[in-house]
Amino acid sequence: MNTLKEKKKILREEYRRRREAFVGQLDVASRNLSFRRPPSPLARLIEQSQTVALYRHVGSEAPTARMIEYLTEIGVSIALPRITADAGLEFRLVSSTDVLVTGFKDIPEPDESCALAEPDLIIAPLVAFDRSLHRLGQGGGHYDRSFARYPDAPRIGLAWSVQEADEIPTEAHDVPLHMIVTECEIIE
Repeated sequence: MNTLKEKKKILREEYRRRREAFVGQLDVASRNLSFRRPPSPLARLIEQSQTVALYRHVGSEAPTARMIEYLTEIGVSIALPRITADAGLEFRLVSSTDVLVTGFKDIPEPDESCALAEPDLIIAPLVAFDRSLHRLGQGGGHYDRSFARYPDAPRIGLAWSVQEADEIPTEAHDVPLHMIVTECEIIE
């Protein structure tokens, strides 16, 4: 029988393939229109926040470039993740994506000169999700530890609808989301 860790690894591989195939068949216009503006429930949460932590999408992840533009337009501070050896995942304030450098696993992240941030809202990437708002991340536990560090910050996942699984296996340290936004719907 597979251990929980093995099950999660298999799910990650399957849902990365699904995401890649789905995004690969989208035309540029469709991809650019997806996640253009936050839906009303998310927009309300954003408007109540001073600092929103989100990620700079890589590859086939749900895109965040338009969300970053939106946050800039409405004057909300933007914090992007940075992985460090001692703190794990930390959020740092950025004024634009021009200040990003190549970081952990070649992912663009703020350099250490950017100020540390305390987010009011966290928008997280994910590999897969289920209707119980469980999230399967990359496997490092970085976001789960951040969710625990900022328990009052609403946790939002951005994903393509094809990333929905019947059930995500969870462990005690896995922290559920408050909302998942896909290109098709909002799950609360």
